[in-house]
Amino acid sequence: MRCYLFIFLLLCTAGSLFGCQSQVLQMLIEPQEFYNYAVTEGVTCTSSEMTDGDLNTRGYAQGRWIHLTLPNRKAIHRITIRGTNITNAMIYQKLDGEGRWQAIQQIQNNESPVIERRVNGIVTDAIRIYISGTTDDEKRASQYDPRRGAIVPQIKLGRPFVHELEVYGFVSKASNSE
Repeated sequence: MRCYLFIFLLLCTAGSLFGCQSQVLQMLIEPQEFYNYAVTEGVTCTSSEMTDGDLNTRGYAQGRWIHLTLPNRKAIHRITIRGTNITNAMIYQKLDGEGRWQAIQQIQNNESPVIERRVNGIVTDAIRIYISGTTDDEKRASQYDPRRGAIVPQIKLGRPFVHELEVYGFVSKASNSE
C-alpha cells in the first residue's frame, strides 16, 4: 500500500512540474535569445562600418588591430566576424583595471568568410582582436638578414577587413515584450 501511495505522489509531483508548466518551472526555464550588443547606442569600434548592421559595408582594421568598446559591461556569449579575410587572430577581453587584457579565443587557419566563436559568458566592456594573418598576405622568397644572422621569410601584409563584427549576449524574451 505504501508503495502505491509513493508512486501516486511521485506522479502527481511530476505532472504538476512538467505537465502544466508550473510558475516555478517557467521561472527556471525563462526563454532567452541572443542580442547583438555591437549595434547598440554608445558602442565604438575601430571602424564604424564593422558595427553598422549592414553586410554590404566593409571596415578596415587599424594596422593589425580591431577594438570594440561597449558603453558598459556585458556578459558576452558569442563573437561573430562576418565577411572577413582574417585567417589567424587572437581575441582579447578587457579586464578590470587600466590596460589589463586576457586572451579568450584563438583563430587559426580560418578559410571561411564567417568566423563564429562561443565564449564562456565573459563579462567585459571591451574586446580587441589582433590579426596575425589574412588571405591577402603575400609570402615572398626568404632573404638572409645579416643583423639576425638568419634567413627570414618575407611577407607583404594584406589589409584586414570585416563587414560586420557582432558581439552577442542573452536577453530575456519576456523583458523584450514588456
